[in-house]
Amino acid sequence: MSLPVTGYVVFVHHIDIGAHAPQFATMDEAEEFANAIRAITELTVSEPIPVVLTESKKLKLGIEG
Repeated sequence: MSLPVTGYVVFVHHIDIGAHAPQFATMDEAEEFANAIRAITELTVSEPIPVVLTESKKLKLGIEG
């Protein structure tokens, strides 16, 4: 069973502020963001990490039109 990649996350950390993890639709967008942040700041920035769908749920909301 192959689980789909739903996006990519880049972890950004600052010692005084903490972590932030923006998510991107494509690997190219995530890499471009990570490289740009590394180039203009001294923050700790991860490589893009794939977000994988591990469980699929369908919710019945009970909305009737």
